[in-house]
Amino acid sequence: MARLQLRPRAAVSRELFSALARSPRDDADLRPHLLVLVPWLPIGGAEVLLANILDSLKAEWRLSIVTTERGDQALAPAFAAITPEIYHLPNLLSRRHWFDFVAALMASRDSRAILSSGSRFLYANLERIKTRFPAILSYDIVHNDAPKGHLASALRARLHIDRLIAVNESIGRSLTRGGAGSGTVAVIPNGVDYQGVFNPQRVDHHAARGRFDIEDGAFVIGFVGRMSEEKRPLAFLAVAAPILAAHSHVRLLVLGDGRMTKAFRAAARTAGIADRLHHLPRLDRAAMPQFYAACSIMVLPSRIEGTPLTMLEALAMGCPVAATDVGDTALIIREGINGFIAPVSIPEALTQRVAGLVGDEAALERMRAAARQSIIDTGRSADAMLAAYRALLRPTREVPGQHRR
Repeated sequence: MARLQLRPRAAVSRELFSALARSPRDDADLRPHLLVLVPWLPIGGAEVLLANILDSLKAEWRLSIVTTERGDQALAPAFAAITPEIYHLPNLLSRRHWFDFVAALMASRDSRAILSSGSRFLYANLERIKTRFPAILSYDIVHNDAPKGHLASALRARLHIDRLIAVNESIGRSLTRGGAGSGTVAVIPNGVDYQGVFNPQRVDHHAARGRFDIEDGAFVIGFVGRMSEEKRPLAFLAVAAPILAAHSHVRLLVLGDGRMTKAFRAAARTAGIADRLHHLPRLDRAAMPQFYAACSIMVLPSRIEGTPLTMLEALAMGCPVAATDVGDTALIIREGINGFIAPVSIPEALTQRVAGLVGDEAALERMRAAARQSIIDTGRSADAMLAAYRALLRPTREVPGQHRR
């Protein structure tokens, strides 16, 4: 992560901002500059998606990433492999200096565009940024259409955002209904590398189970997500606990960390299932195919989603998904074919349907095949998704220093 030699916050001076201009740059590098504004860099679907997008864009853009929220930065190493310029402002400056820092960064890098993903700082300051840099282009990725969340913030700032990028058609319609001009909304559905990375033929099932200390004969219910209210890890336990109570060979494989971690583990102990729970706060992205291969079924009881990347990855790996009816999950999951769907208000309705697969290996194998095929049939490829982002954010070839402000 890029770091500046800073004085204590109370002694911040003009030297901090002039240091940006002195930062080394290869003058032969004619790529234009893209500023990326995000809250933080945890291991979440939105952040994994962004990392894939930036990795695809780096051939045409110089990249700087600015984060503005305290919290988990577990995915920072993955972003650092894409660009060395990552500035976590809460560690650098008091909040009153953030706008000046971002403006100085943009001026020193001759920024041509901004890409944001759920950045409250961007929504609050974009009008000021546009006033100072009137030629700057702004793009914002909208991951869900919760009316009081990201969607509302994006719509309030819509007059200053050049393109709002929706990860599914439903979000696109919500943006248009909320007042965004149809010409400013682009829909780019999330996709996964189902031919390469998330391909069950490339993963040894037995070895995957062994990696997570799970015996081959176990029925494994999986969960991937932040330990946060919108992902509802306690609802996951409520769905799974009765199944564990009825079947001694059922296990839980959970990946995620966050504010609710202690409450989640305490609830597992209270339910008497902690000894059958394998909880990983973090896992290297390269090991995710093994994680899904180790699971019999994934349960996603989220309260808010757009197009869950976890759902797409699991299905691509031939792992059925039982989910609440959020975002466009019901457009991808076909009841009893490649998974199950329950109302958002009643995630426990998934319990009986998941339990019906325990001990029915033939039904599970049919669902595994259908899960994989559902991703292939819908064309949810990472290549198509990333090509769409590159086309949308294709830079204009101006001479550095000639960008009007």
